[in-house]
Amino acid sequence: MTATGLAMLTGQQPLRHTYAGWQHYRRTRRLFTPAPKLTLAQWRTMSEHQRSAHNMHRTATHVNLPLQDTPMALKVSRLVNRRLRNNALKQKSSTWPGVIVNGWGYQGKTETVCEVAASFEDDWLAMHHFLSPAAVEGALDLHAPVVYVQTPGHREVEEHLRDDPEFLRRPHQGHDPAPADQPGRPFPERPRRQGPDPR
Repeated sequence: MTATGLAMLTGQQPLRHTYAGWQHYRRTRRLFTPAPKLTLAQWRTMSEHQRSAHNMHRTATHVNLPLQDTPMALKVSRLVNRRLRNNALKQKSSTWPGVIVNGWGYQGKTETVCEVAASFEDDWLAMHHFLSPAAVEGALDLHAPVVYVQTPGHREVEEHLRDDPEFLRRPHQGHDPAPADQPGRPFPERPRRQGPDPR
């Protein structure tokens, strides 16, 4: 096992929703080297420590399988990539189109989108360096083209509401307090149309 592979197997990886964590993911996302295929004769020539390290590396290979280029993954990747690049060049203040990737858990949604976003940032930073090669890291010239935000899943929301059932009934920052006669209204009403009723 290489030193890079051993470093990736030991220690906690930084969280992607921080700048440092996202940069770590972007720079190391393709560095993992799968365990080599060994014949039984080759495995028998290894010492106990070598076998233990190889078995751990092989297990890590199974739990870090690369994303498969399925038709759906390729379609999602093209769409997200197109939206990122188009929105990055848009100068108008109108609403920018986005993408919602929906599906069951453990289908590769997060990893697919993160891979596209990391590739976009690689290209964007390379272009930025080409246009402004004198930019100094840590100065105002440094920018973060991609920000990863972890949102709570459906199960986490359900657990939060179970622990705090009055959460939606309380007024929150930016919302008007719910009137006493409407204790269950979590958000302020929309402004009523002015003028004669068009009906």
